[in-house]
Amino acid sequence: MKLKTLLFGFVLAAGFAVNAQEESDQERECLRMRFLAGEELKINNYSGAATYYLKGEKICKEFDKANYDRLIGSLRNAISEEKDEARQKAFTDTLIGVYERAAKIGAVSDEALMIRAQYEMNSSKPRRMVSDSLFRKGIEVAGGKIDEAYVTLFFYNSLMKMNEAPAAKRAEVKKQLISDYFMLSKLATENGMSPATQQTLNTYLGYVVKSCEDILPELGGFMKSLPTAKESKKETVKSFIALLEEKGCETSKEYEMLIDTLIAIDPNVDAVIAKAKLLKAKKKYSEAVATYKQAKGMTEDAELKEQIEFNIAEIQMYNLNAYSSAYATAMGITGKNRGEALKIAGQAVGQNANNCGSSTVERKFNNYYAVDLLEKAQANGASVSSLIAKYKALYPSEGELFDNGYSKGQTVTLSCWGVTVTIR
Repeated sequence: MKLKTLLFGFVLAAGFAVNAQEESDQERECLRMRFLAGEELKINNYSGAATYYLKGEKICKEFDKANYDRLIGSLRNAISEEKDEARQKAFTDTLIGVYERAAKIGAVSDEALMIRAQYEMNSSKPRRMVSDSLFRKGIEVAGGKIDEAYVTLFFYNSLMKMNEAPAAKRAEVKKQLISDYFMLSKLATENGMSPATQQTLNTYLGYVVKSCEDILPELGGFMKSLPTAKESKKETVKSFIALLEEKGCETSKEYEMLIDTLIAIDPNVDAVIAKAKLLKAKKKYSEAVATYKQAKGMTEDAELKEQIEFNIAEIQMYNLNAYSSAYATAMGITGKNRGEALKIAGQAVGQNANNCGSSTVERKFNNYYAVDLLEKAQANGASVSSLIAKYKALYPSEGELFDNGYSKGQTVTLSCWGVTVTIR
């Protein structure tokens, strides 16, 4: 038994000796680099681990997916922990190269496409077209089910791509950017993303789209591919209504098409308010007021009711010149629009002065009340300094007061408004 054991031990030792002799210097160095990398990982020294894995990548005959996964993970952790911006970008540049080499041998999954695009954006010399291609392929393979953050990153990259494009190609890239906006907006709606994401898209688009002519040609095509789900469709339409309002496109046929679509989807208070805005844009002011009143009757929201009242007061004052109506509406507003409502009331009194009073001096007394209202508006945050000066200049002179038997400090009643003011 002892002899057999000794013989077995000799054979085993001899086998190891043969294997050691057969193992090349290159293979031993490959194993050493991977071992040292593993030791660095044990102490969470990711940059050190990455250094050894990168050496191993050059030395080893085969660097498979498992090794690339460890190298990529080490570099990503090193980037995350690095505080120095220059070193962080250097690690990022290295990671981008590793991803490309790993992708050539099929060692990178499609799930990494978006991550790669983001790192490409953060490199020392971002390649916008590479990021763009990775984002698009990532959306395609994910079937549109992507993380919310990538929507805004993709669009930011598109914006930078346009800014950096040669002048001769900028118009073409701009058209693509607008198309991307509609595509990403649809993704945001279909995936139930937060309103903040859509707002970010709108903000970025605002840097490029300056007029209706920029956005309207693309809108018609987008409207043909609206989401089918009612809520998603409604939110998408409302978003584009807001965009066209921001760009002053309320008189366009596309805006009217959106309003009609919204009303067809859900004829609720929001849709009716949108219709009122459309009527105002078409200068159908009386119809707009009537529609706003219809909307007011459809909600119990006190804040929304007051906003509707304010919208009505603006039309009555600035579009219909219905000063008495504007005054009555504005005086009933007490919420966040109080200052601007008092501004409307003050202007209504001032503009209607010539129709209120039996004599010139009595009509001029209206300016006291106009100033009183405007000063209250100012106290509530409205900008009215020039209006106050305007109506103060229309006070009756001392001569006019004397000639008509009035004196400063005396109180008089304004018949049109049912208020008493003091002569000054």
